Amino acid sequence: MPFCGNFKNCSVSHLPYSVREGDTLYKIALSYNTSVSAILAANTNLNAYNLNPGQVICVPLPEQSYPKCRTTNYYIVREGDTFFSIARYFGVDLDELLAANVGIEPENIFEGLLLCIPIAPSPVCMKIKSDGTSIEIINDNTGEAFVFPSRLESDAVLMPQSLILTKKRLESGAKDGAKELLFSPFDLGIRGEEKMRDESAEFIQTDDGSMLEIFNLVPVGTRAEVVV
Repeated sequence: MPFCGNFKNCSVSHLPYSVREGDTLYKIALSYNTSVSAILAANTNLNAYNLNPGQVICVPLPEQSYPKCRTTNYYIVREGDTFFSIARYFGVDLDELLAANVGIEPENIFEGLLLCIPIAPSPVCMKIKSDGTSIEIINDNTGEAFVFPSRLESDAVLMPQSLILTKKRLESGAKDGAKELLFSPFDLGIRGEEKMRDESAEFIQTDDGSMLEIFNLVPVGTRAEVVV
């Protein structure tokens, strides 16, 4: 039983996307370099002319090749990692991980190396306190939890709601550079002390060490619940 709601589980190479106000299938397809017909094929009985904000659809994504990582589903290699352990954690086939990182030799990966992870159902989910004071990441299979202290950058209080992580951003310097997570349908983000250019999103901030952990633990497609 999932801990964080009941989002649609999409197949490997499909991103669960939460529809936003003003979205059309053409706009979504353009954003993810796919086609309207491919989205319709991946979503049985989807009415292209009646999309509702908050509705979750599966978006088929193109093949990835390093370093483009079109899905922005990045992972920063840590000490002790292997291609096998990374593939197992994210629930992807080892050959898929190799194909997403052309030119990287599995036996020669090193700490701080940036990898691209193929999209698959997320192994974790998140709980975010509505006052922004903590971020909890829960393994959906084992129940193991990691809690990180945080704060809202404004005086706002978040409305309880269900979200999906749709984008991971980082600046050069994979290990030490600025990192952000961005959610849909609400413009909410999580970032460390290092900041990128200003965004319209409401940001939750944590320390840079925690942000590195969070960045690696949660892939694109992760379910998140804002809770009181």
